[in-house]
Amino acid sequence: MSEEKKADEPMAEDAESPPKTDDAPVLPPGVKPFFVSDSHAQKLGMKTGEGIVDLLPSKFFNKEEQIAQVVELGFMCPFDPVMKEMKECPLEEFLVVTDTDSKFGEMFLLYYSGDAISSFTEAARIEEEKRLAEEKRLADIAAAKAAAEEARRNAVYVDEPIKSKLYVSETMESTVEEVKELNINHERPLLSLSIGRNLSSCGQKLQLGDRDHDQTGIVEWQKTRFPEFDMNRMERDIGIQAAPEVGEGSTQTKWNRPVNMATQYTAIGTSTSTSTSTSTSTSTGTGSGPAEVPEVDMDSLAGMLGKTLGSVEAALQQNETVNIFTDAMAMVGDDDGAIGSKMENQLKELRNFTDLDFSKGKALSCIDWHPTKKGVVAVSVCKTMSFDERVEVSGQVDVAYVIIWEFAEWIKPQLALQSPQECFSFKYNPTMPNIVVGGCYSGQAIMWDLNEAMADIEKKKLEKKIDKNGEDEEEQQPPVLPTAMSYIDVSHKRMVADITWLQPDCQINHKGQILAPEHLDDKTYQFMTIAGDGQALVWDIRYNAIFKGEYPHIYKPKSSSKTEKEGTKIPWLPLFRMNVKRLEGVGELSLCRLLSNLKSIEGDDTDKRSHILATSEEGDLVYADWRAKRKFAGKGDDDDDGANDVPEFVQWMAKDHNRPCVSLQQSPFFEDMILTVSDWTFNIWKLGHPKPVFSSPDASTYLTGGRWSPTRPGMVLISKEDGCVDVWDFTDSSYKPSATLMTTPSRITSMEFLTGKTATAKQQLLAIGDVVGSLHVFGVPRNLWKPVSNERNIIHNFFNREIKRMDFAEKRQLAREEEYSKKAAEEPEDDAPPPPQAKGVVEGGGEGEGGEGEGDGDDADIIAEEETYKNLEAKFIEQLGLTAEDLPEGFDLSKLGQED
Repeated sequence: MSEEKKADEPMAEDAESPPKTDDAPVLPPGVKPFFVSDSHAQKLGMKTGEGIVDLLPSKFFNKEEQIAQVVELGFMCPFDPVMKEMKECPLEEFLVVTDTDSKFGEMFLLYYSGDAISSFTEAARIEEEKRLAEEKRLADIAAAKAAAEEARRNAVYVDEPIKSKLYVSETMESTVEEVKELNINHERPLLSLSIGRNLSSCGQKLQLGDRDHDQTGIVEWQKTRFPEFDMNRMERDIGIQAAPEVGEGSTQTKWNRPVNMATQYTAIGTSTSTSTSTSTSTSTGTGSGPAEVPEVDMDSLAGMLGKTLGSVEAALQQNETVNIFTDAMAMVGDDDGAIGSKMENQLKELRNFTDLDFSKGKALSCIDWHPTKKGVVAVSVCKTMSFDERVEVSGQVDVAYVIIWEFAEWIKPQLALQSPQECFSFKYNPTMPNIVVGGCYSGQAIMWDLNEAMADIEKKKLEKKIDKNGEDEEEQQPPVLPTAMSYIDVSHKRMVADITWLQPDCQINHKGQILAPEHLDDKTYQFMTIAGDGQALVWDIRYNAIFKGEYPHIYKPKSSSKTEKEGTKIPWLPLFRMNVKRLEGVGELSLCRLLSNLKSIEGDDTDKRSHILATSEEGDLVYADWRAKRKFAGKGDDDDDGANDVPEFVQWMAKDHNRPCVSLQQSPFFEDMILTVSDWTFNIWKLGHPKPVFSSPDASTYLTGGRWSPTRPGMVLISKEDGCVDVWDFTDSSYKPSATLMTTPSRITSMEFLTGKTATAKQQLLAIGDVVGSLHVFGVPRNLWKPVSNERNIIHNFFNREIKRMDFAEKRQLAREEEYSKKAAEEPEDDAPPPPQAKGVVEGGGEGEGGEGEGDGDDADIIAEEETYKNLEAKFIEQLGLTAEDLPEGFDLSKLGQED
């Protein structure tokens, strides 16, 4: 029974198999596919490797042995599924063939019929003969190539004399025939014909008249083709020599064809009643009596208003939410007398400088325009590294640059100033532009002299060499090495954060005292640097002459210094040192931004030449004076060194931001207005006030800098990390930026306007540096730099209002605190907050005297106002007919009814 069941299973399998399509391969008769596992194939000796398809193409198996295996092992034998087919095999051996493509569903095929086995063996034999023939052919080809190569290598060359032979042209006859065909042979004599006109008709006067198009029409001569005429000519090879040609031409003005056109319009129609009333009113209006006014149906009007109330209210709310048709620059810097297009609402990029060697992939930390030469701007290049990355490379030798760009040259910088350390800040000397000073990452001061480099550039321009091909020779100017660098032991202990030049009338000596007018000229020689170590140092670029004693009014060197040997390098030391500490005397201030050369305010006669304004990394705003009074004035007056004196440099401090300040600038129009920018907000301060006059709302991204507009008193530009610039126009709005301008897709690291002598009245330039090393020079639109009418007075009044509001809020706060302290002092100590029954006592109005009576009277007024408000609220709800469903949740109508 088990054998019959096993015999029936393949039939069931065949019955359930899907129908075969035309494209599917057809299984030959006498062949049965079956499954053999990899381990069984290994046991049967059909494996040739470890791969699944590493199998023998075919193998014969003894039928009796495999049937005995099936009987012994049962379903564990791989030939158990094909037991029936093996018994049907008429031969002593059956054939197992591997099909690695599994064309018939399995990789193993059982050939059990004699025809199938003989056909497979015959096909295998033919295939093997073809394979052997192909191998023999390839071997013969390889042998022939090897023999040819061997013969070429062993060839013997015989040197025989060259024999001359008669030249025989193989194409001579065809060439002669072609030449004959090109020649034209005349079959008849050539004809000659003379055409002329009578002499009497020559030289007569002609009368030309105007021909109107509408009388005689337009004469058109169209090109036609005569079908009976045809001329065939042979191609000829001829030579032509160019000669000047003389031709006659005529032209006619353009004529536009007239077109008949007509336009018709109809008057706006009105209803019969309206037209009747209008005509009646018109006719009566011309008479003696007044016009009759038609009556208005109030019920219809009320119904119409009720139907349209919802849509009108929704439209009004939508208009109050946003106006999509508002022009961002419509109200910015535009007045009735302004000239220019309002469509210029974006910054126009005029130049884009990037150097592949010096600045690509690096941040531009500082920008400074040339003070006297137009179209020249310098930038400092720094690596974009974190603090941890800088710690890893600290101590390694590196080179940094300050590159100078000129508008006339876009490809390469005009000069590159080399520095052993990165300079995060630098400045041109405003009176001697050939001098450039900077502050290094190591805390040292560095100086370059550009006289020789600029002279070399001018010389090359005058003596420009041109090679033989007519191309200009481009030579890269070598980097300018520093002229001087300060001694590191007496420099800052941290990175130089900011640098500024002192005014020509504010030159000092080594004690910080301002020099007398006879020792001053129109040039500046001193600059100040600040750093995070809490020091402000003043440097003099004439340190060599000062050390030699040529300026005794600045510093008298010691006698030992005069005996120094000639040729010894003089160290560059700071002229004056100011340690900035907190007013409480605990800890130093880590300074990050500096503002000097503060101007005196109208009505204030204080000499502010020695006053500076700085910001700290903790977010403090510091006002200091290096000529401050000494803390112990009586102990060290006779001591020249002042070792026993402790000057109080810091005069005033206030909390500005929670993070370090990134920009600090004085308004060019209001000397007492200061702009400070931090990570998220910016403030506007007025000198002498403890709190900022204006504080901006938090920005959507980090702020990286800010600048006052040099031509608009009420405009501030704030740069952001996303590459945009916010334009704050206080003549338009003070709660949000008037516009946001896109400048660069990368983070903005520096921003500077072109001001001073090189600025023009027709255009305003703005230089922006980003974190990828590109310097963008933009032209500011006219409506952003053209001031509105009376803008200075408008902004002055705006700041005054803000100051009054701030003073009023402060006074009100003090008054509230004073009232609270008086009330707390007058109340008994045992009394806690007023008990609940105090309300009833106050409503009676007859109890309490003195302090308690006054407090109860105030409470009574408040309660009376509350009752009046609730009565008005109840009446308003009643008039509108509102129900409990219309009112917000938690609103109790029963209380309103009781109080009513």
